[in-house]
Amino acid sequence: MKKAFLATIVALVVLVAVMNFVSASELTNSFALTIDGIDYESGNTIGIEAGETIPIKVVFTASQDADEVKLKVWIDGYRNEIKDSTGRFELVDESTYSKLFSLKVPSDIDPTEEYTLWVRIADKTDSHEEEFPLKLQRESYQLEVLNVEAQQTAVPGSSVAIEVVLKNRGMHTLDDMFVKASIPELGIEKKVYFGDIDPQDTCEAESENDDCDVNKEDAVERRIYLAVPSNAKTGVYSLEVEAYNLDFSTSTKKSIVISEEGISEILSGASAKTLNIGETVTYDLVVANSGTSLKIYNLVPEETKGLIVTVDPVVAVPAGSSTTVKVFVKATESAEEGTHAITINVKSDDELVKQVTYSANVEKGKATGTANSIVVLTIVLAIVFIVLLVVLIVLLTRKPSAVETEETSYY
Repeated sequence: MKKAFLATIVALVVLVAVMNFVSASELTNSFALTIDGIDYESGNTIGIEAGETIPIKVVFTASQDADEVKLKVWIDGYRNEIKDSTGRFELVDESTYSKLFSLKVPSDIDPTEEYTLWVRIADKTDSHEEEFPLKLQRESYQLEVLNVEAQQTAVPGSSVAIEVVLKNRGMHTLDDMFVKASIPELGIEKKVYFGDIDPQDTCEAESENDDCDVNKEDAVERRIYLAVPSNAKTGVYSLEVEAYNLDFSTSTKKSIVISEEGISEILSGASAKTLNIGETVTYDLVVANSGTSLKIYNLVPEETKGLIVTVDPVVAVPAGSSTTVKVFVKATESAEEGTHAITINVKSDDELVKQVTYSANVEKGKATGTANSIVVLTIVLAIVFIVLLVVLIVLLTRKPSAVETEETSYY
């Protein structure tokens, strides 16, 4: 009995010593955050709007003396790390400190994903960190003109090819979007219907095993052709591109030169795409000839490790027109996960006209079509094997009938 009591006392002493050691190893007991004038404690959910740069003030009281301490804040859950930190500083026990940080919240966040704001203080041996759940949200209606590519030079009487990419950065669907391209000084404009743009890329299917019946995308790409008057004077003009619907409008401007000579222009469509191993994606490359005679272009892709790039090697473009060339990119088994640059060299008369660069983001998964085909083929072969096996067993175990015995007996 005495030994059991003594063992209990020793265990309690050891437990208290361990607890004291653990508590003593922390540089502070808690953090207090202030964001946009609102105070938060550990565990509180913080609401932040996408695309903003948020100022963060972290206040804490030191639990011990420490040298070369560093304080860091970061957002976890986004594909790239969003962080800010202090330099090294010293702590004096029971002193209160206040540090200021700034984090740029990206505009392309997914509101369905979970994010966390972390605060961590550490020196060479000890550390303390706390987490704050984040609710990253977008504005209700927000549209970005993601890309506008157009010829820099055009001749009078020709058409200007304009590639426009719109992306929905808001929380709700943008209904009935239009894009108007114009050169006001020449009195010309063209309007194109872009349709509805959803806030997220989604796939609607009747069941999990079905392919997408309806694909909804948060980005839309269209091409607009703007006719330049034949009597347009040589000069520099402002090309305006406006995206709008009944409730929303945004615009951007580019410069274009109207010249009698004309030049070759090489435009690219959507420049970034994602693909799985074994999958092939397609990019558009627009070759425009605003000159007065036919031009021949040679398209030469540069070698990219793990990717097979295929494109028509020779393209002929008549004067004052443009041609769209398809660039096919396939990810092989040797392709490394991550972003790869794909470069197409466009040459004319053995001279480099332009290098067009695309971006391919390779992911770990394999193309679903190939995988499904292999699975189906395996199942079919298994069924055939089982049927043949059953037939063989029946034939081997079958006994000849009396009639058969009499018919085959000759003596």
